[in-house]
Amino acid sequence: MSIILSLSEHEGSIWAAGPYGLFAVGEEELTPTPQPQERLTAACSLGDRIFTGGAPFGVAYLLDSAEQWQAAWQEGAESAVLTFASSPDYDDSGVILAGSEGDGVLRTRDRGLRWMPSNFGLRNLTVLTLAWAPPMEEDAWPRWQVVFAGTEEGIYRSPNAGLGWKRSSSADAAYQTVAVAPDVHCSGQVLAGTEEGGLWRSTDGGRSFAAVDGAPEQVNSLVALANGGGGSVKWLLSDDTQLWSSHDGAAWTPVAGSTPALCMLEVDGSVYVGGENGVTVVDSASLQVERQLQIPAM
Repeated sequence: MSIILSLSEHEGSIWAAGPYGLFAVGEEELTPTPQPQERLTAACSLGDRIFTGGAPFGVAYLLDSAEQWQAAWQEGAESAVLTFASSPDYDDSGVILAGSEGDGVLRTRDRGLRWMPSNFGLRNLTVLTLAWAPPMEEDAWPRWQVVFAGTEEGIYRSPNAGLGWKRSSSADAAYQTVAVAPDVHCSGQVLAGTEEGGLWRSTDGGRSFAAVDGAPEQVNSLVALANGGGGSVKWLLSDDTQLWSSHDGAAWTPVAGSTPALCMLEVDGSVYVGGENGVTVVDSASLQVERQLQIPAM
């Protein structure tokens, strides 16, 4: 089997991770790659290194120049890492955030070698999802670095790259996926999906959220499309049965013939859909399936 919980891309290299292992995503198949976690939940590819999140190591990393994986230094944190999100200015700042199963948000500023809790303002320390907003214009002042965290009880917003958090105005629920509009600094749109409490939408930059009527009650994955075919499609979500599309994040339509996703990632006009049967590649404009990727038969 090849259940996929996490997808990551950097400079054309795509990685998929799930309980059955770490996979390099190729044109036609998923190639298993050795990694050290007994319970693998997430992967993150950045430059000359790849990170895995899970247990027993929390965060482990492999450098291109090394032959063996290493456990990252985690100060004051022992729980499994569930999700990664690298800063949009990672190449300059070295900042990555990780959401953990009980120690809140872990933050590194040295490209993943040392991680420390960064939980000022968080009231719940099980962080299920993280999502950065795109960078603000260079002449904007103040030039906030906005990132969101979805926890078991609410959505949190940080204006300073994860150093401090404030709870958004939203219902108490387990928020397991968050997506930020590419034009969030103009439109203010942020979407958040819950395990069984429906879809929530913000139009004020993630400070407050309102329920979206008519959306699925279970939202397992969300993605804001940057290359949606001239604005024809802007958002995708997945419930437990299929994909749904929306132009505005408010009105949703089922995608005919689609399969459900546990994670989604847009790369160069295609959406990589990770689910219970590997990875499906979908054209982001037409939403038609391009190809199905699975582990090759041995």
